[in-house]
Amino acid sequence: MTSYTLKPYTELPNEYQMIKKTPNTNNARIGLQYGLTDLDLQSLNTNINDLDRREWEFVEHSPENLNKLTPDTKTGNSQSWKIIVVILKENGCMKGALRGDDGTIMLMTSFSPESQLNYDRRLIKSNDTEWKICHAKMIAPLFFWREIQYRI
Repeated sequence: MTSYTLKPYTELPNEYQMIKKTPNTNNARIGLQYGLTDLDLQSLNTNINDLDRREWEFVEHSPENLNKLTPDTKTGNSQSWKIIVVILKENGCMKGALRGDDGTIMLMTSFSPESQLNYDRRLIKSNDTEWKICHAKMIAPLFFWREIQYRI
């Protein structure tokens, strides 16, 4: 059976990543996170003493922010999405959890044009002409994970 857990990210110990546990491994790496269920996210242990938001703030659930977080890919364009939660860092990094028409959840990080200049990993197009999606697993502060649980 597959389950998930939160683990501090080694490069940013105040931010957490979702790790997949399978019968064969306790630390399966996850790329872009599509197709997650409410149960997957509710099962995460967020009972960790870390309430600091650092430089992150909640932002509006606007159509513009939805476009910034929706990848311009076959899967991203396969259905309509609604924002569950979205946060933004002053440096132009946006993180969001989106729910699709089919009830599944995807987790995305998107970068502003300025922020892309300092990012050296793979980026893919979003449904916004300027913002790009990070092609990697979600790494986010604990309050982001808790907020998803509160809202689903």
